[in-house]
Amino acid sequence: MAQVHHVLKPGDVGPEVGRWFLRGHLDWREWDDEFVVRHDETAATYLLTALAGETLKALRDGASYPDEIASRVFKDSVSPSSATAALVGTFADPAEEARRLLVILAELEQLGLARLELA
Repeated sequence: MAQVHHVLKPGDVGPEVGRWFLRGHLDWREWDDEFVVRHDETAATYLLTALAGETLKALRDGASYPDEIASRVFKDSVSPSSATAALVGTFADPAEEARRLLVILAELEQLGLARLELA
């Protein structure tokens, strides 16, 4: 099956564009579609969805821009090189997937698990 490449458009992203990073040290365990994450600095524990957990894994593995994170989360085989890199997947609405990823990043920031550095 051929992969379809969708470029992020200005309307797909909001003020969250910048570099994302993990905040502090996290320990986690993964079971099927759930992740249990413990934040060492606050000793708080969270039960996360698969999308949120995969987003944290992408951050841990060095992705920092939304396109890089999407690339890893959605298993892109193309190496992203700029803020306009492609989102790849087999989903029907790539713009919706981009928005969902940005919502997840914002929620992880609210929980204190991720931080944003605006460009």
